[in-house]
Amino acid sequence: MKRFILALTALSLLSSCREKQEVSDPDIYALDGPTDTAFYEQAPFEWRITPRHDYSKTYVLKLFMSQAEYDGDYMGKYKMHDNGRQTNYLDCELALEIIKGMDAITLGLPKIVYLVGWQYNGHDSKYPAFFEGNKAIARQGEDPLESIRWLMQEAKNYNTTVSLHINLFDAFQDSPLFDKYVKEDVLAKDKDGQLIKSEWGYKVSYAAEWEKGLLQERIDSLCWLLPIEEAGTIHIDAFHNNVPRPYLVDGQPKVQFDSPISPWHGHTAEQDIEAKKNIIKYLDGKGIDVTTEGVWNMSIGNVTDGYFPMYWHFNSRQHTLSLKASQACGGNVYGVERVFGNNVNGEQLFRTLPDLDEAFPAFKREFCKTTLITQYLNNFERQSLITDQNGNAIGVFEKGVRTMIRDNKMYVAQDGNVLAEGGDIFIPAVWLGNKAVVAFSEDGYSVRTWILPAGTKLPRSTKGWVIQPQGRTEFKDFKVKGRQVTLTLAPGEMVLLTENMKK
Repeated sequence: MKRFILALTALSLLSSCREKQEVSDPDIYALDGPTDTAFYEQAPFEWRITPRHDYSKTYVLKLFMSQAEYDGDYMGKYKMHDNGRQTNYLDCELALEIIKGMDAITLGLPKIVYLVGWQYNGHDSKYPAFFEGNKAIARQGEDPLESIRWLMQEAKNYNTTVSLHINLFDAFQDSPLFDKYVKEDVLAKDKDGQLIKSEWGYKVSYAAEWEKGLLQERIDSLCWLLPIEEAGTIHIDAFHNNVPRPYLVDGQPKVQFDSPISPWHGHTAEQDIEAKKNIIKYLDGKGIDVTTEGVWNMSIGNVTDGYFPMYWHFNSRQHTLSLKASQACGGNVYGVERVFGNNVNGEQLFRTLPDLDEAFPAFKREFCKTTLITQYLNNFERQSLITDQNGNAIGVFEKGVRTMIRDNKMYVAQDGNVLAEGGDIFIPAVWLGNKAVVAFSEDGYSVRTWILPAGTKLPRSTKGWVIQPQGRTEFKDFKVKGRQVTLTLAPGEMVLLTENMKK
């Protein structure tokens, strides 16, 4: 495999003063030193549910609305109940402004937003109950649940489905359901019959709750309160297969994962997982997909089980090298698996940058460097993953598509034509058809020429648009000649080139 040399890019593509030649070199990228290659092999796969959304063609994010505070009265660190205070980040009106701006930046790409901290005092408040809205996120003078309904309805105008982030595992002492769940004996207990204190409160035994019909009651009540069935999706946080249980080492708390969930009840680990399957199937029967937090300790079991179409935290080489993106994909992707695609973490971004004048430029930058690329890559079959000992990697796709992560920068090429290198992006907006390309530059450049990838066409009648959260304005500093596109971009500028977009 040939060594990757950045000068190759400059020589073959960047100069606008020379005639450009198409490079037929699918091995444009290479790594230094010893490498390992893992080949993709499609695993037998069968959906156990009926997905209502194609998560491989959708940008999925969470919006963190509010956090319930606590005093850490268990081992000085862990939560048993709220302390009555909360930290608020967004209300429903501000959430809609974010959704509007994201829709403008993402050019109408389908989106799913899960609201975090929508209930009671915010995130991780009052579980296992989730029957009241958080007053802090409501529109002025309006019932919080009515405000959430309003947001869910309004978001549809911006290619966005709004649903909820919930937890079925935690149980806190101040929950309206706590005494009932103790009486009904559905909380996890150790072999001596004592309630198990966990990393976050006590734990619900899925199997015990399912057998007594209480889980079904919770889901039915939630669907009665809010139009979750219409949204067709919900995110279940901390959907663990075992209990994250703290213990002390030299006075410092550590966490171990214990299985089965409740030794007192006599359910096996297999029965705990079977109960999870029943929960997912019950929601599926209502037309609701279940996405979950992570592939580790939250999956049903076998990689091919087909219960979860999307995982929020995704770092599974087994999934990426045996399942298509349409069969299992991730929100935040970690490690070398990022060569197959990653996404902007909107939850973290809008939480840490509540001023939208700061947040939107950051979102635009990260969207172009991650999600835009991922939407393109999801159209190609994966073939192999090449890694070295320094955390660098190459993703090999069909049709000459190659990606590389080197020194934490992302590179993309098709048949040797560079489409992304670090902060400079020239990627088709595939959800708009085959006559739309997005160009972005983090630092800006003058008179750079790119070559259109195979299957993408830009006729002479192509229009250019500068993309901003407030909308788009005309962009003229570009030229299309055959498959060559020459343009100049200011730092942080994102433009759409297409003949399909009207003013």
